[in-house]
Amino acid sequence: MERHHNTLAQLRASRWVYLGAFLIPLVITCVVFWQLKVTPFGKHSLLFSDTGAQYVPILEYLRSTVTHGQFHLFSFALGTGSSMVPLLTYYVISPFNLLIFFFPAAQLPTAIAWIVILKIGTIGLTMAIFLRHAFLRSGWSLLLFSTAFSLCGFVAMYFYDIMWLDALIWLPIVALGLHRIVSSHHFGLYTASLTLTVLSNYYLGYMTCLFSLMYFIYLTVEHQLVPTPFRETWRMHWPAIRQFIFGSLLAGMMSMIVLIPTGLGMLQTGKGNFFADNYLPTPLFGPEVLAQFGVGTTDFTSHLYHAPSLFMGTLMFLLLIVYFVSPKIKAVEKTRTMWLLIAMGLSLFLTVFNTIWHMLQQPAGFPFRNVYFFTFLAIVTAYRAWQTHPDQTMNDPQKILALLWGAGLLTIGFVSAQFIPKLWAKMFPSYNNDLYLNSQPNFHLLWLALGLLLLNTMLIFVTEWRPIRIGLLGLIISCELGGNLYIATHGMDFGSETKFEKYFKKDSAILNKIDASSTKFNLHRVDYLHSTIGKAYTGPYNHYNDPLMFDYAGLSSYSSTLDEQSRVFQHDLGYFSPNVRRISAQGYTHLTDTLFSVKYRLNADNKHPVTRLNSYAGLGFAVPSKLADVQLRDQTALFNQQMILDALGAQPNTLARATVMDVTTHKATAKEAARATAKRNRHQGPRYVQTFKLRVNATGLMHAYSPSANVIYSSLLVNGKKAKPLINADGTRYVFKLGQHTKGEVITVSYVTSRPQAGYGNEFVSLDQAKYVKLAQSLKQQRFKLDRKSGVTWLSGHVTGTAQRRLLYVSIPDMPGWQATVNGKPVKIRSAMHAQSIIPVVKNYRGMIGVPIHVGKNHVILKYTTPGLTVGALLSALGAAIFIFLLIAGEWLRPLRQRKAQREEDHS
Repeated sequence: MERHHNTLAQLRASRWVYLGAFLIPLVITCVVFWQLKVTPFGKHSLLFSDTGAQYVPILEYLRSTVTHGQFHLFSFALGTGSSMVPLLTYYVISPFNLLIFFFPAAQLPTAIAWIVILKIGTIGLTMAIFLRHAFLRSGWSLLLFSTAFSLCGFVAMYFYDIMWLDALIWLPIVALGLHRIVSSHHFGLYTASLTLTVLSNYYLGYMTCLFSLMYFIYLTVEHQLVPTPFRETWRMHWPAIRQFIFGSLLAGMMSMIVLIPTGLGMLQTGKGNFFADNYLPTPLFGPEVLAQFGVGTTDFTSHLYHAPSLFMGTLMFLLLIVYFVSPKIKAVEKTRTMWLLIAMGLSLFLTVFNTIWHMLQQPAGFPFRNVYFFTFLAIVTAYRAWQTHPDQTMNDPQKILALLWGAGLLTIGFVSAQFIPKLWAKMFPSYNNDLYLNSQPNFHLLWLALGLLLLNTMLIFVTEWRPIRIGLLGLIISCELGGNLYIATHGMDFGSETKFEKYFKKDSAILNKIDASSTKFNLHRVDYLHSTIGKAYTGPYNHYNDPLMFDYAGLSSYSSTLDEQSRVFQHDLGYFSPNVRRISAQGYTHLTDTLFSVKYRLNADNKHPVTRLNSYAGLGFAVPSKLADVQLRDQTALFNQQMILDALGAQPNTLARATVMDVTTHKATAKEAARATAKRNRHQGPRYVQTFKLRVNATGLMHAYSPSANVIYSSLLVNGKKAKPLINADGTRYVFKLGQHTKGEVITVSYVTSRPQAGYGNEFVSLDQAKYVKLAQSLKQQRFKLDRKSGVTWLSGHVTGTAQRRLLYVSIPDMPGWQATVNGKPVKIRSAMHAQSIIPVVKNYRGMIGVPIHVGKNHVILKYTTPGLTVGALLSALGAAIFIFLLIAGEWLRPLRQRKAQREEDHS
């Protein structure tokens, strides 16, 4: 009876501890947000970096399409059209995101702030659950460790990548499941939690699978008193090994609904390129990494590249050292733990291992995303050290040794940070090494780190007034973690919540005038590069994901899941694309407007913001079959457009090249050089001003293209007036506008450049307005007329074919998943044009959908199904059925029968 009473009291205490584990990090985060005046505690919002550019638009698209009953697994709001599955699985699938449905669209940044706060609190809760059940200990001291994990350096640096936080929530539960496999041979918790981790975020879920293998191996040998041969270890732990293998396979099988369609979709991105340098055993940092155990050593200004974010509180760092000094822990256990930490450390230290952990690719910004696994292991090791009661079990020399080890490691780290990154950047100059050099902490932070180390040493080795001691330790670590989170936000360009609400409503109202929803049957695209929502952002905002935010069919996109085929196709036609994750609507001509079915161009700054384009010819139209044979070339955008015009049967000189009358070059004055406003173009050698005098040879919109990318566009002047683009494109290639001009007009075009000799290859052309409108009207006469029952993934309509035009061009990328029928009979889709990329490797891609049609009237149906989704769903359903059956039969019924048999045996 007394034991039962103690058990109930312990359970009640655990509940309060769990509540504290959730509330303490939540309150700390709220205090930091309040201090920063971040919504919901102020007017600032998380409209920066990935949160502002990706999560806000993507989550708003999800909220809008679901609430209006118009959600589809293919979207025309993603570039020129793409599968939604990779985007959803990378950015969206988290139960916390359901919170967005309780907020109006204009207050979405507030919803995201609450999601961040709740996730950080939940990390503390799951860590407390792990520590409580893995070590069968409860008490208020447990809160020190759960809070340390919930606000560790990884969280402080990357909390705004909100989907990554789910992996930290599930990691302790996965680890607890591994403990149960080893101790009781029950795989249910491990399999379920690993499945949920992968479903929440397959990217970090993949890392969790690697961690699970390492941690399981460690657990199987953890308590062996002496080293044991591999065969004997395998025999002893075969039941647990069998459960681990089977549980892992089941988790993978139940995740197939995400993994198969996402894997097929990610193969269409630009991330499949192989770089040998990523697989070399080269070091990524040196002993300066030890400084990262100190508070405030990294902030947002260095988010693109910095040392691993190891911070977890000075107390955890000290206890990690105590573990290896304590006489209560056996040498063999110390050795095994040391090798586990070394193995995890090597995954950060060596390029080849780091690449493997990051899904065989080096991260583009936000490096060492797997560092939280090391932090988790370090905190668990620290908790083991705490359980030995170091204040009672260590003598004075051992306590002094722990202090000296801690002080020595921190000193080595901070001293090394003053010269090793400089040496590295000088010996191997590169973009990352320059960023790494500038990310090193100030040396004066060493004194703060040493002071905190001394204070924590005094407190953990005090044997009296234990409740007060734990309270003081909790106060110190809370201040450290909160202060580190606050410092980590330095350099963040917080947006304005009030401006977001104002301009979101303004832009939505303009789009509503043209009924611009991307889910309407009369599909057309909208170019709204000049929206006002950018005024809500303090930092640069390039409007890539505006189509998602406002739910309209656009031309731009920014995500890690961007379809490479459609991006390259747009880029070959002159659209701005700085890398494989971004494509902009900047770089259009009237021809590309026709090819991409752009019906409206909007500019919120104009008195009449809506312009209907006379180049619009419908979502599709009949074209000559030879358009399918056009092979676009990389870095020849205007030549590519001339080939397309020829294939469409345009009149000669529809695209008329300007006559270059004169070219002058002189060294730029300080005032002229200042026109090059982009930071990347400063302090890179001498600057020159190059001026072209041109005679216009056609009346219409004039464009230019620099194959050698020698133009600093931010300095561009046309007839002495500024003509810089809305989005900074310096250092790249794209078709830029020079304004509307008439035939025979003489104009001057000047710009700042660092390579004037390369400027002689620049091209200047005008698209003859009258001739092109005539071509567009002829295409429109044979347009693809959609039925009203058409949607996004099922398009039905009619088109008339002629002897000259026997191919239906449809303004949708020819990607896997689309099928076509003509007059009820299946036909093979023929790619209309092909695209080419030569960087980093030469590779050809399909263009847009081309459907062979007959002379006369054709009824065409286009249907989209997500590749791999059906197979993935079936495998997941089968895996779930097997898992439930085994869970009931093996983990519930069998133990019940065993207990019943045991009771019968006791009674007999």
